[in-house]
Amino acid sequence: METITISTKNHETYSSVSNFFIDYYMTEANGEFVKVYLYLVRLLNSGRAVTVAEIADHFDSTEKDICRAIKYWIKQKVLKLEYTQDKVLTGITLLPLTPKAAKSETTSLLSMLGVDEETDNPNPETAVTEEVKPSKRKATPSKEEADIEEKIEIVTVPKKVRYKPSFIAEKQEDEDFGNLLYQTETYFGKPLTQSDLSALLYIYEELNFSPELLEYLVEHCVSIGKKSCRYIEAVAIDWYKNGIASVEDAKIASKNYNSIYVSVLKQLGIPNRVPTPAETKFIDTWYNTYSFNKNIIIEACRRAILANPQSPTFSYVNGILESWHKQNVHTLSDIEKLDEKWAAQKKKKATLSKSSVNQFNNYQGSTDAATVDELESLFLKENNN
Repeated sequence: METITISTKNHETYSSVSNFFIDYYMTEANGEFVKVYLYLVRLLNSGRAVTVAEIADHFDSTEKDICRAIKYWIKQKVLKLEYTQDKVLTGITLLPLTPKAAKSETTSLLSMLGVDEETDNPNPETAVTEEVKPSKRKATPSKEEADIEEKIEIVTVPKKVRYKPSFIAEKQEDEDFGNLLYQTETYFGKPLTQSDLSALLYIYEELNFSPELLEYLVEHCVSIGKKSCRYIEAVAIDWYKNGIASVEDAKIASKNYNSIYVSVLKQLGIPNRVPTPAETKFIDTWYNTYSFNKNIIIEACRRAILANPQSPTFSYVNGILESWHKQNVHTLSDIEKLDEKWAAQKKKKATLSKSSVNQFNNYQGSTDAATVDELESLFLKENNN
C-alpha cells in the first residue's frame, strides 16, 4: 500500500497536546474527563481567564461534573491548583507529563477497544463502556482535593452503558418510554439522535428514573433553555446523587434553584422576564461556584441599588460577591463583621487624619515673635560667618 501525507488548508489555530497524554493518560481515562483536559489545553493557548461555570456551559454539563474531572486529573498528577498567599484559588496549572509503566500490547489494545479481558459481559444486550472507578476518600484530603471535593458528593453512580441498536429499538416500543421520546422530540423540535436515545435510556434504565420523573426532568431542562440530552443526563446524575427520586423532590430542588433568578431580577428592578445568558452566568457563579445562599446574594443586590439607585448592574453585584468570596463570607453575620471592621478602619483613618491636621496647627501656633527672632538671629549669624 502506498504511503499518504496528511495536510490541511485551514487557517485556524491549533492546540498542542503532549504525546505522553495521548499514549499513557488518555487511554485509561473517562471520555468526559479527556474532553475537559483538552478544553483546558485550549484555554491555556487562548490566555483568557475562565470560570468553572463557563466550562460547564461549554459542555452543556454541570459544575460538579467539571470539578470531578479536574479532581481526577489532579490525582493523576496532570494538573495542580494555584492559590494566593491567602489561600484563594486563582488558577489551574498543567503539569509536565511523564511516560507511565509500559503495558503489554494485548492489554493496551483491549483498553483502547474498551474491552475487559478479565470478565465477560453478563448482559448480551449491552456493552459497558470503560469508566473510572471511584477512588476511596483519603483520611486527610489535600487542600487541592478539598477545593474540588466540596462540590462533589461521593455517591456510587451506575456505569454508563453502550446499548445495542436492537435493545434501543425494543425499548422504543415500551409505551411509557416511547411517549417520553415523542415529547422530548416535540420539545427539541427535531428528531433525537442515537446518542440522545442512549442518554435517555441510561436515565430510565440505570438511574431508574420513573417515567414521570424523567418527563419532569426534560421539561425542567427545556424551561431553562437547555435542549440537550447530554445536559439532561448530567442533571439526572446530579439528582441521583442528591437522592431526588420523585417529581415532588425535583420540584422542590428546581424551585429553590429557579427562585434565585426571579429574586435577583426582582431585587434589581427587572421583573417579568427571564434572565439573559450573561445574567444567568453571573447568578450561576454566585450560587454554584461561590456557594452563596439566596440571602447573601440579595444583600449584595441591595447594596448595588444603594450605590446606584438608577441603574444597578450585574457587574457591580458581581464585584461585591467576588470580594466577599475572597474574604470567606458564608453567612450574613460574616458580612456584618466585615462592615464593623471597615467602619473601625475608616474611623481610625479619620482620627489619624485629624491628628495630623492638629499637629500642623500646633506647629504654626508655636511660631510666636520670640521664635521668629531666634530664627532670624541664627540666619544672620550663619551669613556673617
